[in-house]
Amino acid sequence: MRSRGRAAYACLAALLASGVASADDVPPTPAPPAPPPDVAPAPARPPPPPLPPAPEGRAARPLAKAAADGPPCEPAFIEHVYKATKPSVVRITRPDGSLGTGFVFRDNTHVATALHVVDLGRDVRVEFPGGKSMDAEVVAVDEDHDLAILELSEPTDAPPLVPREDVSVGSPILAIGNPYGDLARFSNELEGLLNFSVSQGIVSAKSDAFIQTDAVLSPGNSGGPMLTCDGKVVGVADRLLESRIGFGVPVHHLNKLTSRIGGPKYYGRWIARDGALGLAWQSDASAYLGFYLGGSLVGYDRITITGRVGMAFAGKGETVAPIVDRSVRRIFGELTVGYRVLLLPYALPTYFTIGGGLLGTIDRGEQTSLAITADAPPRLAATTTNIRGGGIAPLAQAVLHLASLELSYGFALDVLHPKYSTHRVFVGLSF
Repeated sequence: MRSRGRAAYACLAALLASGVASADDVPPTPAPPAPPPDVAPAPARPPPPPLPPAPEGRAARPLAKAAADGPPCEPAFIEHVYKATKPSVVRITRPDGSLGTGFVFRDNTHVATALHVVDLGRDVRVEFPGGKSMDAEVVAVDEDHDLAILELSEPTDAPPLVPREDVSVGSPILAIGNPYGDLARFSNELEGLLNFSVSQGIVSAKSDAFIQTDAVLSPGNSGGPMLTCDGKVVGVADRLLESRIGFGVPVHHLNKLTSRIGGPKYYGRWIARDGALGLAWQSDASAYLGFYLGGSLVGYDRITITGRVGMAFAGKGETVAPIVDRSVRRIFGELTVGYRVLLLPYALPTYFTIGGGLLGTIDRGEQTSLAITADAPPRLAATTTNIRGGGIAPLAQAVLHLASLELSYGFALDVLHPKYSTHRVFVGLSF
């Protein structure tokens, strides 16, 4: 029995040894326990989305704020836009010497600008950055929005700027113009500057009437283009409220104005101008010296309605009469209508005006004279009398405006006493 038990034990050991040798070295992973029947299995996590591909042809870089519905503004857009649009920006010089800015618009024979730049009703001179200049006439105006379109005497090679009506607040903007452009003529230090210069800002606010910007719009910029970073025109520079608050007229008003091209010729409008302050001299029975203040309402740069007021003073003067002292105050006023002619346009603009009207005066004063009394015995006594005078007389005058200097001569006829007619001379500064 023992020998059989040992044999059976040996056979069992041999079988176990052979099973272990044929099995895998890594024991099998036990199956996870089944979840309880009341617990749902967790859902599988979705794979993360793939990253967007990098832009081809260039490295990624930050961009400036994009204009509404337009391409993004590259960091160097000011330089690119200036080079691309400058050939189409012009300097406008009026016959009276004032200047502004404009730009080629609609086609190569028309220029857009602000109406107050060309409101004389006379032809103007247009100068391109390359130095070429030509004459132009006003062919369409919008007085409500201060816009005008000029027609060039010959086509230009400069391409017309493209309008764009949509722009958002905060969008970058730049203006090209001729700020204080005349200063470069009188200062060697400013040679090559001011004309066709650029300023940058943003659209600060907007309405249907104006686009507000902090881009510098100095005198001489009026009528120039306001451009976005894609080089399109969104407004026409119009006015400056403060040193850093400028306004331009939205370009959609300019687009509407193009439909008026070919309409009635523009001859100008009525403008208040030629304000003056200076010295007044009058001579009739006495010689008066004082001051005056005046101004004109000018229509079509040819018809003037001028008013002046002032005060003058007269003393004793040279006389053989026994007058000890004399003091007279004269308050005077004039109202005249005249016709003015422009002489030496562009080179040395000078206005010469001939006109007529009325001169009114009010004289008040005192005079002290010596006389011999009829007393016995006679004696020498001083007598003081009040002076009261004045009246209205027809007046003829001639006026010369040379730059900021006003010279005027007038003759007022005393119909009842021609020898007491008044000669008067004004010398003043216009503003």
